[in-house]
Amino acid sequence: MGNDGDQICSCMGCLKIYNLPCLPTPIPDPDHSTSDPEVDDIGVPIWDGCSKGGVTSKNDKKPGKKPSREQCARWQTSLENVLDDPKGAAHFMQFLASEYCSENYEFWKEIKQLKEDNPSGDKLKKKVKNIYDKYIGESASKQINVNGRLKVAIRDAVDEPYLEMFDEAQKFVIQLMRDGPYRRFIDEDNLQKLQRGQG
Repeated sequence: MGNDGDQICSCMGCLKIYNLPCLPTPIPDPDHSTSDPEVDDIGVPIWDGCSKGGVTSKNDKKPGKKPSREQCARWQTSLENVLDDPKGAAHFMQFLASEYCSENYEFWKEIKQLKEDNPSGDKLKKKVKNIYDKYIGESASKQINVNGRLKVAIRDAVDEPYLEMFDEAQKFVIQLMRDGPYRRFIDEDNLQKLQRGQG
């Protein structure tokens, strides 16, 4: 796991924390929004995965079914299109598990759910503590690879939590996934295997 000041490495691919590429502008897609993503001051897209996907067919909504060629083409345009598609998210999770790095996706998903639930008071404290213990704390069972500064900031907010306290860590793990496993997931050979039902 990373220490204070360390440059952070993603699974199977290194990423320098202060040299993050911007998300390419999405190409027009009839099934998804084409608005340019807002980025922060170091170029990380300010997207927490809460955007709603477009219209999909009944088959598209069944993660157990083989993806269509059109779906795979959408997935190749952005990580957002993968995560907004139930089938894409399911296949991506299986892919991450095969690379032993599913914790980033699981963390992202829990933060997304936390924001959707919008708890307050003791419920918020309980949920935040559970997330911290699972993904951030020194004894976390699924510890994500974020730097020491982020860990300390999150730890200091646990006793007086707020919904946005995980935002920076969430954006960081999205970038880790985008720069590492997502690129391998959308490789033509992998997507062809999924279309043949071999994924």
